[in-house]
Amino acid sequence: MNLLLVANIAEKVLEEQNPTALKAANDLLLKLGEYNSTWVVNEDKHAFVECATFADDFKYHGEMWQSDFHFIDFPNIEEGEDSDYTYKLSSRNLTDGMTTIVNWLSGKHGKTIYESSYMYTFLMKKFENNEDAAKSYALRLLIHYMGDLMQPFHCENRFNSKYPNGDKGANAFALKNHYSVSELHALWDKILYDGKNNVARPFTAATWDSFQADVDNVRTTYADAVKYKYYYQSVKYDDFAQESFDIAKTLYDGLTEGEAVP
Repeated sequence: MNLLLVANIAEKVLEEQNPTALKAANDLLLKLGEYNSTWVVNEDKHAFVECATFADDFKYHGEMWQSDFHFIDFPNIEEGEDSDYTYKLSSRNLTDGMTTIVNWLSGKHGKTIYESSYMYTFLMKKFENNEDAAKSYALRLLIHYMGDLMQPFHCENRFNSKYPNGDKGANAFALKNHYSVSELHALWDKILYDGKNNVARPFTAATWDSFQADVDNVRTTYADAVKYKYYYQSVKYDDFAQESFDIAKTLYDGLTEGEAVP
């Protein structure tokens, strides 16, 4: 739900401010289905939004290679010192993946910036040097990863005596099961239960119209968050990740593991 919401907001912003860029994105999205239609079974008339779950849809169907790019696990040392714990930030992480894809798709900084990256070399090999198909796949990852970046627990890993190896971005923080949410990470995936109902894709006309009402409500309620373009036009994804990390550290407050959310 969170992923679809973020993608839909992005689509609406592009419709209003840069329809040319949106058309280019939608044209590129078509290339993967042209290469192999089995990749786009969950997409139809609203591919820019429907593909937001792509990276998860296929992750457990032969696409685990890109799973490290879903997170950047900044350590939240809740007890003791950094030296009390052993952890390592993967070089294949959320912000690295996003930066690589943007450099590749935009071509603004030249091929040497991205051609040696794991993301580029893997996808070009995967699609037999069909760069349009590889880029189309990469754009779907980018749309998904932006949604992950907006989920605070994708940028945090809490360490304490109970979780000396980290709580995996609150995936290990159990909650009393409610609306099929049984841990804290999932609670934020479900937008604090507001997104408790999964939306089937491709959208039908009815489910799309219903979802637009939800998206418009969020945009109206939180309009100040995008009041100025510089709030969201930056490609400094590490800055976004730091903001998500700072938020994530506060989201344990008032909660008790294994119990219901107050």
